[in-house]
Amino acid sequence: MSDHQVKKANVETHMEMLPPPYMVSNWCQTKNQITTLDFEWTIKRLAFVESFKDWGEYRSSEFSPEKIGDPKWILHFYDMDPDIKIDLSIPSQKETGSPVRVKISISNKNREKIFPQQHYLPKQTSLPYCVFQIEKTSLVESNCFVNGQLIIYCEIENLIPTRFVLSGKSSTEANFHKKPFNNSDQLVAQLEELYENMKFSDITVNVRGRKFKAHKNILATRSTVFAAMFEHPTKENLTNQIEVEDVEPDVFNEILRFIYTGRLSESTMGKMSAGILAAADKYLLEQLKIECETQFIHRMSAKNCLELLVITDEHHPAFNLKKYAVEFFRRFSGEVMATDEWEKAEQSHPEQCFKMLKELVKSTV
Repeated sequence: MSDHQVKKANVETHMEMLPPPYMVSNWCQTKNQITTLDFEWTIKRLAFVESFKDWGEYRSSEFSPEKIGDPKWILHFYDMDPDIKIDLSIPSQKETGSPVRVKISISNKNREKIFPQQHYLPKQTSLPYCVFQIEKTSLVESNCFVNGQLIIYCEIENLIPTRFVLSGKSSTEANFHKKPFNNSDQLVAQLEELYENMKFSDITVNVRGRKFKAHKNILATRSTVFAAMFEHPTKENLTNQIEVEDVEPDVFNEILRFIYTGRLSESTMGKMSAGILAAADKYLLEQLKIECETQFIHRMSAKNCLELLVITDEHHPAFNLKKYAVEFFRRFSGEVMATDEWEKAEQSHPEQCFKMLKELVKSTV
């Protein structure tokens, strides 16, 4: 026999309304709600993994956002040799009542999501519906079984039927004069051009031998650290030269890009998140710090959990990220301490490992 361990996570509701139009005499807006539900299902003690015979049949417990009117879901795992399949259904319902998007994957021993599959279920889709199918050999060869257990992660986005309608009448002349002209895209494009050519720059930043041109007024507008530097007769303000030794040149280049344009690419965030987080903290760029934390939280795994705990030390405080990293370490300490990263850290930074174990014990208590 096997038992099931079910965990519910975040439930979010997304609602967005546009401002009333200003060039029509009558208007109406309909609100749609999207409820997002995260669900993790652990099937424990899977002795069958040693063979490719019948893997059995299992059902999860019911899970839902626990809001009146929202459906209760259930997952059904079963063997269809040579594959295993997972169906999604709603008890006592034969079809979906509203459109649904389903993302489902397997969590491996490093808590990384593998074999991701996604499905869109239109309204009145027949249930149960197969949302996951894979060959048993692929699962076994992927080493995704954690201490003999299989962890299934599922995310469901449910479009809630119309509940709110706004309408009214507009005075086109009055609203036309009050409505601000929106040219934000053009502004960003011009700032990107300024970042590229640095025309009329009035200060140079020397980062470990690599020099960057910039504009004092833009640096000061975006960062209170630079504002304080240029407000007083500091060496940097008088010489129009800034020396930076504690930031990598490539990282500073991206920090400068963000200061000018407010944008960074996802690939850049993926490759330089740790350095960008440290620099964002140094120059008090709060929006960028939050974005870095979000990137880390989404990519958290047993392999990088240790790194996240280290960078959230007192030198680069990121309290929200630290809370998630500590909770991840508390829940999956065995997987984290089984990685090569932990073994190396035990040898090079034993005090840091001991501190983390203390945090683990403290959180458990």
